[in-house]
Amino acid sequence: MRILFILSALAFLCACSNQDTDKDVVTEDTLLHEPESTSPGIEDHIQFKNLVWLPVFDSAKGAVVLKQQRQVDKDTLTAEKLIKEINDSWDGINLEFLKISHDTIYVAIPESSVLTQQMGSSGAYSYISSTTYILTELKSIKFVDFDFVEGDHLAPGTMKRSDFQN
Repeated sequence: MRILFILSALAFLCACSNQDTDKDVVTEDTLLHEPESTSPGIEDHIQFKNLVWLPVFDSAKGAVVLKQQRQVDKDTLTAEKLIKEINDSWDGINLEFLKISHDTIYVAIPESSVLTQQMGSSGAYSYISSTTYILTELKSIKFVDFDFVEGDHLAPGTMKRSDFQN
C-alpha cells in the first residue's frame, strides 16, 4: 500500500511538472513557436516594410532563413530604389550607394555601431544576408562589397548569395 501511495504521488508530481513545462514552452519569451517571426534580437531594428527578402527565424532549422516576399522586375530595378527600401526597413542603419563596377555593387555604412555592436550576431547576420540578397536582385550583380567599421558581430567585406545558403 505504501509503495502504491509513493508511485501515485510521483505520477501526480510528474504530471504537474509536465504541465508547467508545457506552459513555459509557449511563453512570449521564445520565438520558436511563431511561424513567421524575424530572427531573435532584431525586432527593435526592422520595420517589416516591403523588403524583397525578409530574414525569418525557421524553428525547424533553428536558424535565420531568407523568405522572398515578392518578385521584382530586374529591368526596372535601380540600386537607389533598393537601398531606399533597405534603409526604410532597418532603423539605425543607413546604407549608402558608392558605385557599381562589373558584377559588384559597392556600398557603405558610415555609422555602423547599431549593426555591428547593438543587434547581436543574429541581427547582424539577418541584415547582411537580406541586404546581399536584395542587392543581388539587380541585373548582372553577383557581389556586394560592404564598407564599414568592424565590430563585435560583423566585419566588412564582399558577400555573395552562396555565403548565406547554409
